[in-house]
Amino acid sequence: MQDIDLYQQILGLKHPWEVKAVELDPKAGVIKVAVEHSEGQKFACPKCGTELGCFDHSPPRKWRHLDTCQFQTHLIASIPRVKCPEHGTLQVMVPWAEPHGRFTLFMERFFIQVPLECQNFKSACELLKVSWDQAWHVLKRAVARGQNRKGKTKVSHLGVNEKAYRKGHKYMTIVSDLNKGVVEYVGVDRKKSTLEAFFMA
Repeated sequence: MQDIDLYQQILGLKHPWEVKAVELDPKAGVIKVAVEHSEGQKFACPKCGTELGCFDHSPPRKWRHLDTCQFQTHLIASIPRVKCPEHGTLQVMVPWAEPHGRFTLFMERFFIQVPLECQNFKSACELLKVSWDQAWHVLKRAVARGQNRKGKTKVSHLGVNEKAYRKGHKYMTIVSDLNKGVVEYVGVDRKKSTLEAFFMA
């Protein structure tokens, strides 16, 4: 019972979500935390917010959480689905992760912090024990969240620069607000169409 209560607090779970079991697999170096919701609970349609009863569940999914000591921590749950009269059958939102994410929000925040302290992105991936693609997708979602919070702004003085990355003369186009020192846009390549995409966004 103590380990269940501990992980309930560590994961920050609140009603209707509860930790039901905690399993240690020393050989795999993994702690599996099974999470379920209480019965009779209603969930909001992710499209319109209508409160609906649980229709069924998706197959069990796994999310990686922050490590516990030297062990990776995996949260495992079956996401409820609701049958909305307007939008059909959809998976509901869960409080610990973004839709289609493979990591908890706590882990994604850690992903954002680690590359800032490392010499390069590859070192950060090795430290986190994740692939380049996994870490890159997390950072892309973080940038999208930041842009949504910031909203549209008027920029009086734009700076446009290009930066080479990897090998083989691959470039990015970077557009900045010179007054605030804020990056407004990053586009792949250094073509005219790359910069046009900024003005069309």
